[in-house]
Amino acid sequence: MQSASRLSDARSALVPVARLAARVGLILATGLLGIGEIGLSVPVGAQSPARGVVTLTSQDPWVKSSSAPVQLGLIVHSSVAAKDLLVHVALYTEPDQSSLASRDEFEATLKGQLAGLNELAPITFSLNSIRSGHGLVDIYVGGSDLSGSVPAKTPTDRVFQLPCPARYGGCGGVYPLQVSLQDITTGLSLDSFTTYLIVVPSTVAPQRRLRFSFIVPVGSSIALSPAGVPVVPTKTTAQIDNLAREEALSPGVPLTVDLNGQTLLALARSQQPEKLVSKVALGGLNNLVAAPFSNVDPTRLVRSALQNELTGQFLRDEAVFTRVLHLSKPAHVYVATVPVGPRGLVTLAGDGITDVVLGQDNLESVAGNQPSTVQWPYTLSAPFQIAGSTVEGVQADAGLAAHLDGTANPVLRAQQLLADLAEIYFDSPGYPLERGVVLVAPQSWVPQVKFLGAVLRGLGSSPLVKTVPITQLFATVRQGVCQVPPVVVSGCSAAIRAVLSPSATSSGAISQQQVQKARVALAELNSVIPNDSATIHALADAILLAETTGLSRGVRQSYLDASLGAMLALGARLGLPAGRTVTVTSSSARFPIAITSSYKSPVHAVLVISGPDLTSSRALDVVLRRGTTSFIVRVHTRTSGDSSLQLQLLSPDGHVELARVELTIRSTAISSVAIALSLGAVVFLLFWWFRSASRRRRRKAKHLSDQLRNPSPEVVQEPAS
Repeated sequence: MQSASRLSDARSALVPVARLAARVGLILATGLLGIGEIGLSVPVGAQSPARGVVTLTSQDPWVKSSSAPVQLGLIVHSSVAAKDLLVHVALYTEPDQSSLASRDEFEATLKGQLAGLNELAPITFSLNSIRSGHGLVDIYVGGSDLSGSVPAKTPTDRVFQLPCPARYGGCGGVYPLQVSLQDITTGLSLDSFTTYLIVVPSTVAPQRRLRFSFIVPVGSSIALSPAGVPVVPTKTTAQIDNLAREEALSPGVPLTVDLNGQTLLALARSQQPEKLVSKVALGGLNNLVAAPFSNVDPTRLVRSALQNELTGQFLRDEAVFTRVLHLSKPAHVYVATVPVGPRGLVTLAGDGITDVVLGQDNLESVAGNQPSTVQWPYTLSAPFQIAGSTVEGVQADAGLAAHLDGTANPVLRAQQLLADLAEIYFDSPGYPLERGVVLVAPQSWVPQVKFLGAVLRGLGSSPLVKTVPITQLFATVRQGVCQVPPVVVSGCSAAIRAVLSPSATSSGAISQQQVQKARVALAELNSVIPNDSATIHALADAILLAETTGLSRGVRQSYLDASLGAMLALGARLGLPAGRTVTVTSSSARFPIAITSSYKSPVHAVLVISGPDLTSSRALDVVLRRGTTSFIVRVHTRTSGDSSLQLQLLSPDGHVELARVELTIRSTAISSVAIALSLGAVVFLLFWWFRSASRRRRRKAKHLSDQLRNPSPEVVQEPAS
């Protein structure tokens, strides 16, 4: 663990070598004497498989006095006869008889690595004594600087007497407590686990308590369909239910809920909006961190030239929080669930983010000789300035988050988490400045009731740890002041850290072209249904949801195509008079057209009338209200007979066709051309007849004239009549 001390004893810089030598010597001595001896706890690796299980069901988390017992709740299941079983409880100290010296050693004991530690006289319980106590056993802890005294009638074999060396701070500290189920006939350990006794010093100054922020992301999965219909995942409702239940029982322990706006909006639109929204706000509105509208990767958006979309994510999130929770305070804390690079931080700062919670892998050392590039070997227990940025950061402690999941039962993991926090406190209990650490749960984490309940109860009664919202941690814990790591753990945290740019990859990322295409389609639809703001907002949200990190290609595309799909669905709700034949008796005619709409709001469109036999096309701006809208259409045909007429409904800018139909126009009128041709033919025939008649008359007259001048003897001229 990067956060643990690897350089020296956490509580004394005077004798680190002596501690190490004592521990090595004890390991060697134990090896010579034989580890498997009855009466010593057997390492986990020497357990006999599947013959018995011992489980921790409850534990008093803090040892504050010798006069009150530490109560352990235990359940034993075994195929071995009860009379042949013992529960063996062993308490360990460092070889110098002090508590654990560092988080490194704490981590080792979590893994069952107890060799080299000093075991105090063990306490054993028969199964009958456990059953008679209804699964509860009492142990007492004595020590020179613990308040109170062990009750006089307490058997000595129920007391752990701590040596409490003054040079290492006395009794206060974290002590491994191994509980094992042993078969006394074979001497084997059938099962074991390691919990911890946290011994509290007699006095702890309130300002010296370790500040702790427990951040739980809620609603990272998409909870809205492309059309804006709530589809809240079961995992999200389970998160909310479990958090609300345990927060109600521990109101003095504020959890920080990192909530995406799309989840809050889906809850508000659900069938039980008041119930779900009130559960989210149960811990107090000040404990909510307004994340972006959807769970996005800032660095990927910036690399795709979509920084304006990141701004839009925050603006939409703020609008949702204002509408649903009446919380208009803009977000200034960002919890990074994915690594954020320098360019992403610049964009976040431009969007009003002043504080950011970063993962440990986002703060690895980089090449260079500046203080910000030095590997920090201790727990970062204060905010720090991020190199090259105006943003203040704090590290999410990966060691603390490791307790949230695992194979151990939830009550045991809860006590181990409390012990880890206590170990951080005991690293530097006398440091004069406030110190604070942050735990960020994984986005997929669904809190177990037993785990969360045990943790919150322990934090609520803790004299060492004060749980605060993340906003309060940034406000009350000052930045670290150390430019380079001190020689020993002193509580001084890093003043400045550098962030690494995440590796560049286009796999699964959304492109600028995809977003622009979706925005154009949305603008088209907005021009068609400008009065339907609810639909437009829902489809605008769909584009933001398409930017969610981790989506499959198909799911992402379904959100990007939502506006186009809505346009096509809208067209299907518009009815044009299909298959109709219109008969007109003149070349210029007027006739009615009825267009039906089943859409809930007025539809703005352009009605285009065209056809190959029309003298010209026409375009009319129309507003179609729900029901039937009628229009009088005027057409001019070139010829009589049948011709086609096309009606199109287009978006106002003419780019998208909503509907189309073809009609037949049957014209019985004679066209002017035909009349002109007919009249011309008549005139020509009359002219030809008159001319022909005139020629015949002239020829006949000439013939008669010729006969009168030159009469023929064979022909007898008759008198004129």
